[in-house]
Amino acid sequence: MSDTSRLDYLREELRRRAVCAGATAAPYPNLLYFRADAPFGPRPAESSGIVVAVVADRGKTVEFANGRRIRYAPGSYLFLARETRYVAQVEKATPERPYLALVLNLDPELVVQTVLAIDDCDSGPVGDDEDGWVAPVDDPTGDCFVRLLRAVDDPLEREVVAPLVERELVFRLLRTPHAGPLRRAARTDDTRILEAMRYVRARHRERMTVDTLARRAAMSPSHFAHRFREVARMTPISFVKKVRLGEARLRMLRDGLSASEAADQVGYASPSHFSRDFKSRYGSPPAAYTRAMRARFDA
Repeated sequence: MSDTSRLDYLREELRRRAVCAGATAAPYPNLLYFRADAPFGPRPAESSGIVVAVVADRGKTVEFANGRRIRYAPGSYLFLARETRYVAQVEKATPERPYLALVLNLDPELVVQTVLAIDDCDSGPVGDDEDGWVAPVDDPTGDCFVRLLRAVDDPLEREVVAPLVERELVFRLLRTPHAGPLRRAARTDDTRILEAMRYVRARHRERMTVDTLARRAAMSPSHFAHRFREVARMTPISFVKKVRLGEARLRMLRDGLSASEAADQVGYASPSHFSRDFKSRYGSPPAAYTRAMRARFDA
């Protein structure tokens, strides 16, 4: 697929999928479609961990706390390599020609696993030490985004093919010259952070604090928190929250649980706290989200 046809495909698909202004959740976890029908900003925003966003139409400017500004236009992607606050602005957008973007929040455990697999064979590029970068969507990376969109529409492909495409996409992104700091952070003989991630996934319902996770890793709480954020690009508590919300989302969609039932099963003591966190992550309250997803599945 040529660059032009790939961009045309992404633009038309996002116009179809991003049905209203703001974020629209996709059936695939951590994937959002974003649309703006009018200019906005500058307005504060925050990334939750490692994020890649592809612009299909119009453009966006991002400014970090250190004053660094980067702009990405149609046919380019923005990669945010850690939890970070920034200011975003879209200068041009109309209902007839909106700003359109695809946003994928990458699983830090998958990123670490891929880094370790790569570095068994290749030390990789060094790169610069930046929280984010913009680059053109090249053929291999662009094809990953196209195949991911195609896979999420089919239940079986969404279950089997989409995770494979996401893994390939992570591999492609980690092979760019900019990814050196991300790879250096995870390149270590100490696998305790990866083991802590696996423990959280297996025991997410239990009460977890930095102290309890640090004790399991045989590290001091301050050192564990520092190393976890350095490797996972988010705090330990943010990772626990991410795992719990993802599991709750799955149980509501797959098992038909209510929001309060799902909140209780994944370890939330407060349903209102769960609803607030869920809306922050997925763009709408739990009940509205599940209704929209089930309607989309039926369609």
